[in-house]
Amino acid sequence: MITLVRQEIFKLVHKKSTWATSVLLLIIMTVFAVVSQSHPSTFEPKSMFIEQFTGFNWVVLFMIAASSSIISMEFQYGTIKELLYRKYYRGEVLISKWITMVLYSIYFIALVFVYSLILKFILFNNTFQLSETYGNKHSILLTALYTSLSGFVALWLILSLVLLIANLFKSSAAAISVGIIGYFAINVVSSILTIIIKKWTWLKWNPLNMMNYPNQVVSPDFKHLTLLSTNELLMGSLVYMVIFLAISYVVFKRRSV
Repeated sequence: MITLVRQEIFKLVHKKSTWATSVLLLIIMTVFAVVSQSHPSTFEPKSMFIEQFTGFNWVVLFMIAASSSIISMEFQYGTIKELLYRKYYRGEVLISKWITMVLYSIYFIALVFVYSLILKFILFNNTFQLSETYGNKHSILLTALYTSLSGFVALWLILSLVLLIANLFKSSAAAISVGIIGYFAINVVSSILTIIIKKWTWLKWNPLNMMNYPNQVVSPDFKHLTLLSTNELLMGSLVYMVIFLAISYVVFKRRSV
C-alpha cells in the first residue's frame, strides 16, 4: 500500500500540470487580491481574505479534474493491468489513489491558506487586523481557518461522488467533463433546494444540503435554510462520503479490465 501511494505521489510530482495549476492558482488569487485592494467597496478585503481570494473555488475544480483522471487514466492507457499483474489487490490500488488525493487536497488547502496570509500582509497590512472580530464572534484569522477546514469536508463530499463517477468512464476527458459539469449543476440545484426543503422538511437530509456545511460554520444563522445543526451537517457529510466511497469500491472491484 505504501509503495502504491509513493508511486502515485511520484507521478503527481513529475506531472507538469501539478505545478502549472499551483502557479495558476497563486496568480488568480493575486489578481483578486489586487482587485480587492483597488475596489474595496465592491470586493470587501475582510470577506475576500476569509474566502481566500477565491482560491478555494479553484481548488475544487482542480481537484475534480485530478480525482476524475487518477482512476480513468489507468483504464484509458491500460496501466491498470500492469498493477494487477504485480499482485496488488484491486482494493489496495483504489485506496492508494484515495490517499493520494487526500494528500493532494491537503497540499492545495494549505497552499491557499498560507498564500492568503502572505497576500494579507503584503497588500492589506494596514487595512484590517487578523485579531479583529468577524461574523460569529471569532477573529478573522480563526474564521478563515474554520472556513478552510469546513471547506475541506465539503470538498471531499464532492470528490467522493466524483471518484464514484470516474469509475464508470475509461476516458479521463469524459470523466473530467462530467465531474466539472456536475459540480456546476449541483450548485444550481442546491440554490433551489432551500425552497423545496421548506416545503418537504425530510429533504433536509439529502447530500446537496450537506454541502452548506462551510456556510453554516461561518454563519450559524444559515440554519434557517438548512434546517439542520452544524454538527448534523458535518455528520451527514461524513456518512455520505463513506457511502459514495463504498459504492465506488464495489464498482471498482467488479469492473472489467
